[in-house]
Amino acid sequence: MNIDFLKEVLSLPSISSNESMVRDYILKFAEENQILSTVDQKGNVYLTKGSEKMTSGEYYPCVVSHMDTVHRSHIEYIINKERLDIVENGGKLTARRPNTDKQTGIGGDDKCGVYVCLEMFNKFDVLKGAFFVEEEINMLGSQQADDKFFENVGYAIQFDAPSDNWISEVCSGVKLFDQEFKDEITQTLNESGYTKFSIDPFTDVTQLATKYDFNCLNLGCGYYRQHTDFEYVVIEEVSNSLKAGEKLITKLGLEKYTHNKKIKETILTENVENHVSKPILNSSYDLKFYDEYDESANEIVDAVFDMIEQGISKEGIKFEVGEMLYNNGIV
Repeated sequence: MNIDFLKEVLSLPSISSNESMVRDYILKFAEENQILSTVDQKGNVYLTKGSEKMTSGEYYPCVVSHMDTVHRSHIEYIINKERLDIVENGGKLTARRPNTDKQTGIGGDDKCGVYVCLEMFNKFDVLKGAFFVEEEINMLGSQQADDKFFENVGYAIQFDAPSDNWISEVCSGVKLFDQEFKDEITQTLNESGYTKFSIDPFTDVTQLATKYDFNCLNLGCGYYRQHTDFEYVVIEEVSNSLKAGEKLITKLGLEKYTHNKKIKETILTENVENHVSKPILNSSYDLKFYDEYDESANEIVDAVFDMIEQGISKEGIKFEVGEMLYNNGIV
């Protein structure tokens, strides 16, 4: 793991709708490493590496992160092209305002994810990466994701959760991956220290899982106290996230893992006269999951959007959602 590289990414101030310093950094990285890059009208960045190595029937792994943070007081540093001062102490990284000793949010949510994704391009010869704007304001960037870019993606891994033991399975009521994919990845995740599957409010792969037919997941990448001035990053846990992503992509390879959102079931209806077998097509996600949790999920999603409008932090939202899940008997 290149700690200086991580510090450099974390030093870049970025807020929703003002992601220019992080975007420019990613584009420069792509140019220096001969990686194809494009920027859509919304400002999302897309990287593609190894197209000349692809053969018929192969699909790209895709890594995902978002470029914005919530620390709006950093706008002056973006305007002046000033970087945050990154301080290392006891294996943790924090940020200081330029030329002061005053702590400020380091923006590990989600610049840790940006770092991990870029490191993946140093490790793999064939890879795609999507870096979205405005995730923190209701995923506005990924809502306008480039359909053509994702046509030949086989699966997507986002790095945008606290700690190094966090696997988002459901976001905003959307199942990010099906049971077959879960069975495929669980052992590798467990070997990497990831054991906690969770239900979370939202992140960009929520949009991808809704729009496209491949499985997605979201992993913790070592940040804590996000959305506060006391946010910090644990270096070892970022490293663990990097290792987990590397192991997953090595295992999953250049295959397509289709998300089985549509479940076909045959219900045998006993008919005294002709014993008819009646085929039923269920067009929703896993029916058992939604039979049990659909009403609670809708309540939680509505509550999350209310909290967003009230300006409640992501950490606060996650706490409230946890309370709702517990009170509803879901966890």
